[in-house]
Amino acid sequence: MQVIHNGFGHQKPISVFFVLLLSSVDACAESVCPAYVSLPTGSIFNLARLIADAGSPELALRKIRAALAQVTAAGGCPKAEEPNACQETLTVARKAMAALQACTSTASHEETAEQNGQAPSK
Repeated sequence: MQVIHNGFGHQKPISVFFVLLLSSVDACAESVCPAYVSLPTGSIFNLARLIADAGSPELALRKIRAALAQVTAAGGCPKAEEPNACQETLTVARKAMAALQACTSTASHEETAEQNGQAPSK
């Protein structure tokens, strides 16, 4: 393990520096998207997991749109074995899609404002 010396004569492992650096980068890179959405019935959609799996909120939005379009193209819930469960799943998925649309449009607006030298409006 490499050791770095600071001006005070103390030795600190480089790994401590990287841990601190990575934790500060992680804090700055927090998503503006909610971690999950839920329905009053108790159904929950884990947005954080979808975003992590997809790689970004924008890609997660594309993925959920494609999945909903596929269900619609297949005839929707009436053809499902359990139509009520299917409808509940689609409802929570649509709510998740709305949340992703909101947070990706907010992120895009903030990035555009920063590029133009303006403070983002909230």
